[in-house]
Amino acid sequence: MTKNISSLAATLCLTVCWSGSAAAQQDLAIDPNSSLVIVNGRVMTPGGFEEAVAIENGIIVSVGSTDEVMRQAQSGVRVLDAEGGAVLPGLHDLHVHSIGGGMAQTSCGFRPAAPPEEIQQAVAACVAQVEEGHWVQGGNWIGNVFAEGEQTKALLDEVSPKNPVLLFDESHHSAWVNSAALVAAGVNADTPDPVNGKIERGADGEPTGVLREAAMGLVSGVIPPPTTAEMAAALGIATDLMLSYGVTSYTDAGLDPISMQVISDATRSGAVKNRIRGCMMWNPNAPDGGQAALALIASRHRYATDRFQPDCVKTGLDGVPTESHTAAMLEPYAHSEETGMNSIAPDVLFPAVIDFDRQGLHVKFHAAGDAAVRNAINAIEAARTTNGLGGPFHDVAHASFVSPADVARVTELNASWEFSPYIWYPSTITRDIVVAIGPERMERWIPIADALDAGGLVGAGSDWSVVPSIDPWLAMETMVTRQLPGGSEEALGASQAVSLEQALQIFTLNGARIMGHADEVGTIEPGKYADIFVTQQNPFTLPITQLHEVEVRWTFVEGELVYDSETPPASLEGVNR
Repeated sequence: MTKNISSLAATLCLTVCWSGSAAAQQDLAIDPNSSLVIVNGRVMTPGGFEEAVAIENGIIVSVGSTDEVMRQAQSGVRVLDAEGGAVLPGLHDLHVHSIGGGMAQTSCGFRPAAPPEEIQQAVAACVAQVEEGHWVQGGNWIGNVFAEGEQTKALLDEVSPKNPVLLFDESHHSAWVNSAALVAAGVNADTPDPVNGKIERGADGEPTGVLREAAMGLVSGVIPPPTTAEMAAALGIATDLMLSYGVTSYTDAGLDPISMQVISDATRSGAVKNRIRGCMMWNPNAPDGGQAALALIASRHRYATDRFQPDCVKTGLDGVPTESHTAAMLEPYAHSEETGMNSIAPDVLFPAVIDFDRQGLHVKFHAAGDAAVRNAINAIEAARTTNGLGGPFHDVAHASFVSPADVARVTELNASWEFSPYIWYPSTITRDIVVAIGPERMERWIPIADALDAGGLVGAGSDWSVVPSIDPWLAMETMVTRQLPGGSEEALGASQAVSLEQALQIFTLNGARIMGHADEVGTIEPGKYADIFVTQQNPFTLPITQLHEVEVRWTFVEGELVYDSETPPASLEGVNR
């Protein structure tokens, strides 16, 4: 039976009890490597649940009952009472656009599935806050709220005739712009569609204002870029937000030289505490044939720090399965002959992946449709055939649709799955996809259970800010229920539901394995770094439909207190959680 902490401490005369007072927190911040014991918790370990964990110099040194751990504690150790909350390994988000996500918090936003008139009102309000001629950017709109032919540049022109506007859709694979934006970019009826892109046009050949895939770059490429100071501030918002949810490690899924430098500087200075894998974008269809990307990949080690490992290459094999019909599918879209867009041909993709694998680089494939998933798996197979099975866990990202014939191949090739974004439940986005794909194929929508049943290494990613929330607790609840947060009669792909234990492993140990640091973090056991967090509630006793309500009390990275719910960072003021 657990003893009262204060009486136990008095008996042992060893401890400085710490209940989270401001003074104690300040002491810990000054000396983050001081010894700490967390007691009276629900500590999740590989062998089951314990009550307490001891940390010295950022490393977990013992796990066990409160009595056992306290008896081994050093003199002067601080004691933190978890008060029955869970003590869990830090969570891993395998697909984040952290700088863009941070900047989205101050962009021109509107609620998901907002109707056209509400979008107009939001844009008008944003235009009123900037000078004439300044760009207005934001999102996210959903195609199915518009009547046929309604979504045009004219709708935006009505509220922003002089300020160029660019609004992303729910997938960030389409954009809606006004006339001023098209003029600024020099896009008109004579502008050809770029490779892997489409300019939607009216009957007269004039651009409607909707741009698909690579066509977005025609406009986004002329927008003045943010300053490095703005990017650094956005990164701070994003990483603090993740820590507030217990996300101590994440993969940034698409970096260029400037964003690489911003993350490198922030982790080197200690401004950012999370462990980050950086994925450098490689697109052989770029105007330079991808040469700039290869140069960045070759110089990657100059950006590396203790907390930032740029050892990943990101490449896109298709689009998204929305009304744009750009995800590459094995069978046509519903009520259509279209099968989507294959972005990179095998004779270009395979040699590149073989070379990246040879260098020990992790490859993250954007593959939403089942044809793109197969292309990614075939590329991994080519690398394994050439270089052997011992390479990195290349991951097939998104994997919204997967042919049953391909599920086991990922396991056989020693690769991994990264299911994202967190939309494996009914939502405004998935309703758009049901219309495009048809209900029958949605029965295996994001096939997490199939992948686990085949022995696959499964991780999860939010793809934030494509989705409005980066909350992993919402993701875990709906991974288990396949229902709306809080429960609903409607479910989506119910056959792919998993258990809470499986969901937690996906977000902890599996994520650590895929990121390549499972020897350091991912579980709570002696010898590993103390990347852990403490929850207010015990998620193991909550009804599963309340899991999205779990709140994080404290988060630690390498034993350092990096988030305290009682004194949240100023960066999160006004941020939509």
